[in-house]
Amino acid sequence: MMQRGMILIPTFRRPGGLAKALACLDKLQTTADITILVAENDPLGREGSEVVGLHAQRSRFKIQSIEVAQRGVSHVRNFLIATALVTPGVEFVAFMDDDEWPEPQWLQALLDMQHRTDAEIVGGTVLPAFVSEPPVWAKQLKLFRQEQPDGPADMVWGTCNVLLTRALLQRVVVPWFDPRFGLTGGEDMEFFTRAKAAGAKFAWAAAALMHEDVPASRTRLGWVFRRSFRIGGTNALVQLRWKYGRFGHPIILAKSLGRLAAAFFMALRDPCHAGHRAEAFSLAARSLGEMAALVGIRLREYGAPLSSNTYPSGRGTQTTSATAFAAKRETHAGTQPRDRVAPRYDTMPYESRKP
Repeated sequence: MMQRGMILIPTFRRPGGLAKALACLDKLQTTADITILVAENDPLGREGSEVVGLHAQRSRFKIQSIEVAQRGVSHVRNFLIATALVTPGVEFVAFMDDDEWPEPQWLQALLDMQHRTDAEIVGGTVLPAFVSEPPVWAKQLKLFRQEQPDGPADMVWGTCNVLLTRALLQRVVVPWFDPRFGLTGGEDMEFFTRAKAAGAKFAWAAAALMHEDVPASRTRLGWVFRRSFRIGGTNALVQLRWKYGRFGHPIILAKSLGRLAAAFFMALRDPCHAGHRAEAFSLAARSLGEMAALVGIRLREYGAPLSSNTYPSGRGTQTTSATAFAAKRETHAGTQPRDRVAPRYDTMPYESRKP
């Protein structure tokens, strides 16, 4: 029986990347019935919506777009999921980014692994595509790659190449992606950690190949430091919330100091090896980010927060199921034009604590 699903793409001021992604998606080799849904997070510029309008006229798949005025990738992904859940018959969603493009077998590899393992979250390989010739160390740096062995997995690390089942999305407490991580990054790791605590099964499809554009600006040590520092900080916050509980601060501090020492010895072990030096530098930055998070320092990688965004404290809130949340979106789905504006949802009650 043919499965029905949606490919979800958040976009913000990357019309060239989005156009390339949609062109490659048109070459997908899959047995699934697919709709592509793009969320425009720049309702003033609307470059992404214009790209969707052009490709929708000639694509072999149905392409739709929504506009999300609220800044932040968490808001965008939440509205994409909510829209998918009120679309009749959708059994899965697959996320990718607007600076990526898939191989033709990408989606089918994710689906085949999901069928094989009955996993609710299936991640896939992401390989770097350097826009210009990078330094030697950049080609070897693990930060630019997302790879795991094929089969059941303990965890996946990002939404840039992942399949999620409808059953999982209806079971996990809303919001799926915490808005407090929307401008810092790490919202995906928080979601996956929370899903794992709720009993979700993970798998990895090594053959689900996705390529990610890496501009020259990302092959500089300054960018590597900022990205690694941010990853360390957001991971520490997720672990404090979901893993270590009341003893989290001393445990994370001890592990961070251990990683910092490991980075030092890694750099000393082979100082002439550019790749090892870069890995040590990235590991040290991640350790510093973890320790900074313990004292309240966070790096906002995706810009300054808007004053209209209010982040919940988790007190006096009410649990809202995914079904109820999606029902509130139903009046906004299917009856509006192709570029419909997604309403604010941060005024809706939801539970931000551990269920």
